[in-house]
Amino acid sequence: MVVVVVRGVAKISKRGSNLVISVPKNDKDGKKVWEIETIPLLDLELLIIVGSRVRISSGTLLMLSEASIPVLIHGKHSDSFLMSPFSVRIAEVRRRLYTMLNNPVWRVSIGRAFIEGKLLGMANLVRYLTYKELEKNYEDLRWVLDEVSIIENERRAELYAIRSIDELRVYEAKWSKRYWGLISNFIPKHYGFTGRNPKGSDPINSAISYAYAIIYTLCTHALIASGLDPYAGIVHVERAGRTSLTYDFSEMFKPLAIHSVIATAKSIKLSTRRDRYLTKKSLEALTRSIFKKLKKRHKEWKYTARGEIYAKAWELRQNIEKGKEFKPFIYSIK
Repeated sequence: MVVVVVRGVAKISKRGSNLVISVPKNDKDGKKVWEIETIPLLDLELLIIVGSRVRISSGTLLMLSEASIPVLIHGKHSDSFLMSPFSVRIAEVRRRLYTMLNNPVWRVSIGRAFIEGKLLGMANLVRYLTYKELEKNYEDLRWVLDEVSIIENERRAELYAIRSIDELRVYEAKWSKRYWGLISNFIPKHYGFTGRNPKGSDPINSAISYAYAIIYTLCTHALIASGLDPYAGIVHVERAGRTSLTYDFSEMFKPLAIHSVIATAKSIKLSTRRDRYLTKKSLEALTRSIFKKLKKRHKEWKYTARGEIYAKAWELRQNIEKGKEFKPFIYSIK
């Protein structure tokens, strides 16, 4: 299975059951010609379009929709996910979901699970990165391990005192910022990374936004497959056109995206173009890293990381329909 990333000026069309990518090039005489790449639909896992200069035909979109292949359009300020609803019984579970959203106790409980999964995953990532650096006998970062222990003790004292969604939002922002402060120690100094900024156009923030967009696409795909409404917010505020449940649910899987960015930033020099999008080389390397990690399976997981996205979406449906316990996904490396 392949993930296709298209950026810059390009045309996407179809030929039979194949996806056709056409990119303009200059031949040896300086004349404009179209360089064509053909991808069989059966091999296609995800289509990613970066920027606003790619043209795609309606027939191609229909073909991708019929094959249930999601399309991610990654923009500077927002992302769009194109995918068709699955053939599942959705009316009943969605009615139940909307009813549960009026229950503040349930919202806090599920929202807390999402956030707890994220923070525990970030803690595991920081520990892993610290041990890797210590193995190399680089700068002594043992203090980071002490700081993780302090954070875990302090935040757990707050966690179960939370009684409202507003308190949960404050809690998430506070402790995520603390962990980002530790994570910044493992990002090469030459990037000048000073912290997570969703609007930042530096290579690291651009890479994180791109990695998150892929996670959002897969989470939206999984939620729809489970019959849930990705626009129904639990922690994130609902707004027109905003996939609020996707953003809530995806919190648990963000540490995987962060790990992919750090690994890529160390293996190559991430860079952006004048339009603030990552260069082709950076996009390709980061995409490979993300999907490599999505294919891994930890001993504490039942499935691969990607499989866990779909399993947790179904588990959330079972919680809504039957009251079954929802346990957060926690990212682990070793």
